[in-house]
Amino acid sequence: MTATAMEQDFNKLIMKLRETTGAGMMDCKKALTEAKGNYDDALVVLRKKGLSDAAKKAGRVTKEGVISYSVQGNHAAIVELNTETDFVARNSEFVALGQTLADKFGKGELKTLEDAAPLIQPVFQKLRENMGLRRFERLETKGGFLYGYAHKPDPALGAKQGAIIELTADAPELAKELLLQIVAAKPKYLKREEVPAAEIEKEKEIHTEILKKEGKPEAQIPKIVEGKINKLFYQSLCLLEQPSVRDNKTPMSAIIKEKGGAVAVTSFVRYQLGE
Repeated sequence: MTATAMEQDFNKLIMKLRETTGAGMMDCKKALTEAKGNYDDALVVLRKKGLSDAAKKAGRVTKEGVISYSVQGNHAAIVELNTETDFVARNSEFVALGQTLADKFGKGELKTLEDAAPLIQPVFQKLRENMGLRRFERLETKGGFLYGYAHKPDPALGAKQGAIIELTADAPELAKELLLQIVAAKPKYLKREEVPAAEIEKEKEIHTEILKKEGKPEAQIPKIVEGKINKLFYQSLCLLEQPSVRDNKTPMSAIIKEKGGAVAVTSFVRYQLGE
C-alpha cells in the first residue's frame, strides 16, 4: 500500500471515529495515532480520556441551539452552536459558550470547526448532552464598518436568528434597520447580479410550466415569466430590491439612500437555527 493510500485510510478512520463518538477531530486523530491506527484501540483511548459518553449520545439529533455573533474591530463572526434539547439551549453556560466561540472566531483565535472542540468538550461533560458547532462565518473589512444583530425575544436566552453586515461608512441606525430586514425577510443575495444564472433559469422553467398548464398563449409566456422574475423572484431574494418590512412597500435601496446617502452595503451573512 502506498503512503498516500495509507494516509487516506487513516483519515477515513478519523472521520469514522468522529462520527461514532462525537469527539473532536484532533481528539480522534491523537487517539488513532496513540492506538497505532487500530480503530477499536482508539475507541478505548477515547474512553480513557473521558470522551466515551459522546459515543452514546452522538446519534442524537442536535436540532436546538443558539446563533451568536461578535464584532471585533475590523472583524466580525457569526456561529451556530447546536445541542439536543431546548432545555440545554436555554442554559446560561451553553448560551455563554456560543458567545465565547463567536468572540474567538471574530478575533481569529479559532479558524476551523475542529478548533472549537476543546472549548465545547467541558460544557458537554457538565451538561451531559450532545452538542457541536455546526457552522461559522467571518467577515473582515479593510476600511468599512461592521455591525451585528441577534434576535432575542428574551434577553436572557440565546438567539435563534442573527446577522452580521459590512457597510462602507459608519451608519449605526441604517445598519440596525438593514439587520432587522435581513433577519426578518431572509434575503440570500445583496443584488440581482449575484444570483447564479442556473437559479434564475430554474425559476423561469418553473413559471413557464405553470403558465403552460394554465393555458396561457405560448407567445405571451416569456414576457409574463420575465415580469414574475423581476417583480417576485428578485424581490424575495435580493436585499436591495426587497420591500421594507416596515411598510411592505419601500425598496431597501430607497431606505439606504434616505438614511445613509452614499453609504453602501458591502456584504452580509444571515443565520437561522437549523437552516
